[in-house]
Amino acid sequence: MSNVFIVPFRVKAMENSIMPSNVSEAFISCYAQGSSYVEATERALKKLASDGLHVEEILQPIHEMAISDWSEHIKQQWPDYIDNLPAQSEFEGAVLSGQVVYGLFGSYNPE
Repeated sequence: MSNVFIVPFRVKAMENSIMPSNVSEAFISCYAQGSSYVEATERALKKLASDGLHVEEILQPIHEMAISDWSEHIKQQWPDYIDNLPAQSEFEGAVLSGQVVYGLFGSYNPE
């Protein structure tokens, strides 16, 4: 059975960020595979940087789950936003091919 690490971050938008222009800072969970949580975190850090997101902090705890639990996981985490997230097969395909999948961005006002 394949597992995926869930690595939470606090990020800030940089120039050419994928975040909406009215959002400057957010929380985001990244889903990535790796031989350890360290490798998964490094993979997520590269993806965030390539998407114009500066990591302010790597948050704790870092979780691990079976890739096959994605559908159940998003029903529990974001029941109102399931349609905005990848389907089980899309998630598995992305993660198994080495991609990092983002959960939902939780924006906040830093002041």
